[in-house]
Amino acid sequence: MRLSTILSEYYNNQIREVESIIDKDKYFDPEEDIADENRIPVYNGTVLNIDIGTIVIHFFCATRNDTVTYKTQSHVIHALVVNNKIISIDCTLDCIETDACKDCTKPIQAWFLIEADNIFSDKPNVRIIKYNFKLPENIKYMFETTDCYSEWFAKADYAYRERLGAGAVIYLRTIFEKLTKSLGDSENIGEMYKSNGHTKPFEQILSIVDEKCSIIPDLYKKNGYELFRKLSDIAHGNQDEQTAIANYPDLRRLVQGVVDNVQNKRDELYANKELKCALAKVGLSNGDINE
Repeated sequence: MRLSTILSEYYNNQIREVESIIDKDKYFDPEEDIADENRIPVYNGTVLNIDIGTIVIHFFCATRNDTVTYKTQSHVIHALVVNNKIISIDCTLDCIETDACKDCTKPIQAWFLIEADNIFSDKPNVRIIKYNFKLPENIKYMFETTDCYSEWFAKADYAYRERLGAGAVIYLRTIFEKLTKSLGDSENIGEMYKSNGHTKPFEQILSIVDEKCSIIPDLYKKNGYELFRKLSDIAHGNQDEQTAIANYPDLRRLVQGVVDNVQNKRDELYANKELKCALAKVGLSNGDINE
């Protein structure tokens, strides 16, 4: 795997092994104390060209109402060596669509901050610490065109990468709340509301909706309500940022589990209704899809 693959999947900050980043025929690590007049020492702050392959990223063009593909024009890009574990990469992405609109023809400026166990290694393990794109008007991230939960998860992940623990957890809590209330409304669960029309406290709503729809996976059903309390404690500043950052990956998995569980149940209900309708059409049931 080349580094360009990692950068093309910028939303994934997992540690992965890549092919060599630094050309050892041209450069060497001065800490190795190698005297080689044919190679150039790479000190902290050095800017050099690295061949990492082509970066290819998909975005959404609102003008065309379609997915568009951007890529770097060259395998060789400029990199700033911060130290032997951190490199900063700046590059320009151009749209490859042959019938590009006025928005697609404008390049995207991209920046990545990469962490490695050793950038001089033959097979370094790397991950993206931070990234940023300067998008033209009407060019959007792909997650901005899907459901709101995907967008909030993406924003939570971005806040986490920026070391904003409480901010990241607030997005997770928002997902949990909105999903629960949305399901309750779609299933016409009136018990969520007070007599004056206002919603009840969320813990009560969660209990009511979960009792009727089983939104919390069985694996952590007993701790489902504690999950929301944990999210709320962090969001309200009752725990420090380091605790929030440390707990974020696990809290995200749990909230994602709730989202997946609800989606599976919705798919199951939809499939059951389709089957009952099909049975009714061939005369094998009375067609009552509400049974």
